[in-house]
Amino acid sequence: MHITFICTGNTCRSPVAEGIAREIVRRDCPDSGITVSSAGLAAYNGAPASQHSIDVCREIGIDISAHRSQRLNPEIAEKTDLFAVMTPSHKSFLLSCGIPAEKIAVLGDIPDPYGGDEDEYRNCRDQIDREVQTLLKDCVQRLNGQPTEQ
Repeated sequence: MHITFICTGNTCRSPVAEGIAREIVRRDCPDSGITVSSAGLAAYNGAPASQHSIDVCREIGIDISAHRSQRLNPEIAEKTDLFAVMTPSHKSFLLSCGIPAEKIAVLGDIPDPYGGDEDEYRNCRDQIDREVQTLLKDCVQRLNGQPTEQ
């Protein structure tokens, strides 16, 4: 199962989600077959993650400094089994592009910290961390044929 984390610019929220998810999969469920990536709906290809995103991930032992942004494109969409989006408006956009609703999970209504201070990024990271943990637990249960919590 491939999960693509989606935000707007692919420099703040979705790289944090990708980094957290990659670490959880590596640590807790390496044999699950889950792979992760991230993309943005209005991203410029090749931009680094924001410095605050890099810093707040480093605080929890996750290195996203090599991240480079990418815009969601047909190739990414084709390989994605589940799109994990940061807001309901991201879901609406994907639906308008023909992505089936059952392939979209809304992590919450996670505000974009772009332009904010490190505390805003830290709060965003913590919210993403909680939501990604829940999402991955549900995915592993689904892959194992177990019912998921609703």
